[in-house]
Amino acid sequence: MSGRIKRDKPGKRKTVKAQEKPNYDNFPPVFSLQKLQAGKYCLSSLNQEHKAMFADAMFRRESLTWNEIKQLGRHGLGTEKIAKHRIRAPIPKFITDDLDGFIVFRYHGKNPMVGYRQKDIFYVLWFDLDFTLYGH
Repeated sequence: MSGRIKRDKPGKRKTVKAQEKPNYDNFPPVFSLQKLQAGKYCLSSLNQEHKAMFADAMFRRESLTWNEIKQLGRHGLGTEKIAKHRIRAPIPKFITDDLDGFIVFRYHGKNPMVGYRQKDIFYVLWFDLDFTLYGH
């Protein structure tokens, strides 16, 4: 091996095709606690039963795609959307004006976890243990 780099012949161009963007609705949700807000609605405020049910809620949704979840009832494995102005906790500064609302999943009975979605990731912001985060 001579250690030389082969150059393309002049006049011959290689074409590169752009990759098609994936449709994240065809993927299952990835749950993230990376953006979880400290305070009353944090994971640390949940008892062991609620923490276990959160883990179970993620497990029950692991084989469902976002499209399938959208078709399910809001009090089951599905979701509902709520407007930002309904949240009674301080909205984190990283939430921009173009986000028009939040997504709610139920993690234990009707107990909601509230957050937002980017691609296939659901970022949990709050756990509403006592149903005071927003008007129900």
